[in-house]
Amino acid sequence: MTGLHGYGQTPVTVSLANVPDTVVPGGHITLFFDVKSASPLPDSLREEMQLPEKWRLLSQRRPVRTAGDQQIRYFYVIGTPTGCASGEYLVKFRVHANGQEIAAQVPLTIGQIRHLELFVVTQPEFVREGDTLRLTYMIRNAGNNAEKFHLKSDHGKIEQVTDSLTLEPGAGTHVTVSQVIPVTDNNAWQASSNLSVMMTGAAEPVYSVTSIPVFSSKVRKIDRYFRFPVEVGGGYLSYRYGGREVTAYQYQATGKGFIDQKERHYLDFVVRGPNQFVFPAVGTYDQYSLDYAWRKRLFVSAGDYVLQLNNLMEFGRFGRGLRVEQQFKKVAYTVFYQKARFFMNQKESFGGKFIYKLNESANVGVHYASKDVLFHHQRFWSHLTGLAANVHTKEFNLESEVSAGQAIGKTDYGAFLRLQLTKKWISLTSNVIYAGKHFYGFYNNSRLFNNNIGFNITRKLTIGASNNFSDVNPSLDANLYSVSPKDRSYLGYISFQPDQRNRFFLFYSKAERRDRQQPAAFHYSEHFSNFSYNLTSPKFTLFYQGRYGYSKNHLAPDNNGQNESFSNLVQPAVRLFPWIWVGGYFEHQHTSKFSTSGSVENLFFYGGNARINIKRNLYASFLYRNNYAPDELYVRRSFVDASVVLDLKRHVFSFSGGRSYIPNVDNTDQNTLFFNVKYALRLNVPLGRKKNIGTVKGQLTGFGYRKQGNLIQLGSHKFMTDSTGMFTFEGVAPDRYYLSIAQNESGSEGVVPVVRMPMLVDVRADSLSVVEIPLTRTGSIAGRIEFLKAKQNGLSSVLTEKPAVLIKLHGENGSYLTELNDKGEFSFREIRPGGWEISVFIPGSQDRFVVEDGTRQLTVETDKTLDLTFRIKPNEKRIHFSERNFEVSVKK
Repeated sequence: MTGLHGYGQTPVTVSLANVPDTVVPGGHITLFFDVKSASPLPDSLREEMQLPEKWRLLSQRRPVRTAGDQQIRYFYVIGTPTGCASGEYLVKFRVHANGQEIAAQVPLTIGQIRHLELFVVTQPEFVREGDTLRLTYMIRNAGNNAEKFHLKSDHGKIEQVTDSLTLEPGAGTHVTVSQVIPVTDNNAWQASSNLSVMMTGAAEPVYSVTSIPVFSSKVRKIDRYFRFPVEVGGGYLSYRYGGREVTAYQYQATGKGFIDQKERHYLDFVVRGPNQFVFPAVGTYDQYSLDYAWRKRLFVSAGDYVLQLNNLMEFGRFGRGLRVEQQFKKVAYTVFYQKARFFMNQKESFGGKFIYKLNESANVGVHYASKDVLFHHQRFWSHLTGLAANVHTKEFNLESEVSAGQAIGKTDYGAFLRLQLTKKWISLTSNVIYAGKHFYGFYNNSRLFNNNIGFNITRKLTIGASNNFSDVNPSLDANLYSVSPKDRSYLGYISFQPDQRNRFFLFYSKAERRDRQQPAAFHYSEHFSNFSYNLTSPKFTLFYQGRYGYSKNHLAPDNNGQNESFSNLVQPAVRLFPWIWVGGYFEHQHTSKFSTSGSVENLFFYGGNARINIKRNLYASFLYRNNYAPDELYVRRSFVDASVVLDLKRHVFSFSGGRSYIPNVDNTDQNTLFFNVKYALRLNVPLGRKKNIGTVKGQLTGFGYRKQGNLIQLGSHKFMTDSTGMFTFEGVAPDRYYLSIAQNESGSEGVVPVVRMPMLVDVRADSLSVVEIPLTRTGSIAGRIEFLKAKQNGLSSVLTEKPAVLIKLHGENGSYLTELNDKGEFSFREIRPGGWEISVFIPGSQDRFVVEDGTRQLTVETDKTLDLTFRIKPNEKRIHFSERNFEVSVKK
């Protein structure tokens, strides 16, 4: 640094003439030292440079002295080690004169480099359904500090790796990601394998994704019939409700799919009955539905259907009638007629809407509905008219409605607004509902104001605030099992998510909640602090929530004020085996919110659950809860719930049972105990012989090896070649397929197709696709790496630490990556003959080493092995000196 001096007994000073920058590991820095004296410098002057361990003096220049010199300048070029850790290091320059020592210390800073590299080392060309896909990745630390990280894969399992890993600078490790490829009905698709390396701190994760072709391994006969999928079956139900026990039986038939081979007409129907039940338990009421779609433009619903006209007039109503919807380029319309089935306060309704599309993301519309309403024992018609506008973009969503309603000689109004704005640093949501006392739409005499704003301080830290004012009266169907308590709350929060597995959430809230049912089960106000933590890992999850504050019970007589209130809740879940999760629920509340006398109570809630999935055939779940807090019982709650589904493809057996609590039911006994068994038979009903089908014919060509007995697979269909290598697939549905070869084990070693496999084949209607697959014997590539010594004297005379070297082979038929063995050798076996490009590179160290002729064009020939040699040497930087004097200026 400028102004750095050392003093001795003689009037000689040493100073640094330039200000050094932050040094890069493996780089070099130039230092200029000035030695001055008020009188001529002594002849006995000599200098000495002291460097940190493993640092090297690359070059130096001693000044040419003349008699009477009072100032001279020394010049040094210093090299730093490649893996030098970040931090501050001292370089010492000493001058000896007349038996005295004058020293200058220069602090040099090595900057931190955080750089993890991720490469795919091995990958298959393709994989079959049901097999395990494995990809091997190499992770290398190209930085200058030890890195601690953990790995994550969205699609697979990381084999034999602990939760966190540490790599020293220059070190590397291999990991394998495996995943079981699911069985689908697709003929040709891609499976993705990915790996994310998540470093500590604020470093960006390193990500790699690779797509592998997948084809079916099942042997299927080519079906010459066009079929419509249908399920038929029946069920048995036994339940206890309201003090009585009921037993009933039902039949059921469902089907959905295209009914024409050009896929223009789509049908979806449900037939379930008869109705033998006094309440609409989930999935057990009678239903007769028919949905029809034509070219995704015309939609017709007949029979039982759910009507969702808009948010204010009819947000969700299950009933029987007819609905027609049609889409055009710029406009769309809907008309409907419906009789409500599970809402006794509405008899029938009709109406529709007309929409004009301004562009792809915005539209405006006019809505109308008339409803025959029964309200407070008075029956009348409510006529509703409204305007709506919607905007949907990637960052901004807006839904808005205003409506006017006329009924029994009075006019009232309703309004709805939903706003969502999402930017990189801010997120904003707002929901508003207003309905007047004489507005008889889906809402009546309702108010809702819900707003939330969040600021993303960093990628991991968010702060925000929200409020909720809810006093809504929705017209819910009886099968929704839900009521709407009055709610007023305000809160401010902080969310911190250091990584994908952990999330912390802290907020402070003031709230008031009131039960809308009579008699009310709760009405309280409170203010409290809440802390919650979420842990998510492949084999264990945990949720914890703790609250502390004060509450006041407004239902308690002679309430003297607020009481202390706190609670703790823990929900752990563990994966005992790959096919089973087991979890628990434990909560303790210390509060007076629910006591009729207003006294503080200790409430304990506990339960458990399990999820089982065995071989994609057997699914089971179980839940148990001893009880719920009163302010949780405004929706349907299960105390015991068990279900088992056995899927045998054509035959499906299901069982469900449990005990549930149902709110908003007039019956005093709101607990139901039910038991349900169902059976379904899957049928593919033929509608006619397939038309517009295609044929694929092909032949294996080449000489010197057997062509008979090679298994050819086209999507899910298979064919064994004859003695001439011919194969044929007839009656193939138009689609895109992967065609592959599974050669006979005998006599097929070293034989590969000339073209890249699997081959993508487009089968078109009423056409013949002819495929020729020439086979050839393969060639090989073998090579070695020679590490050369440096020629420059200032550099290390030998290459003591050999860098990691990767060799990549690339061509039209694929790409391969390999490493060196312990002897510095590499090889590629069974390579298709033809032109290839081979390249040698050193990950993360390209500027420190030179690969001579590192990229080469090759021609691989049949039954021949190419022998290659590559040479790697240090990158020698030469410094040329000028005979002229020069000055070094330093910015201050």
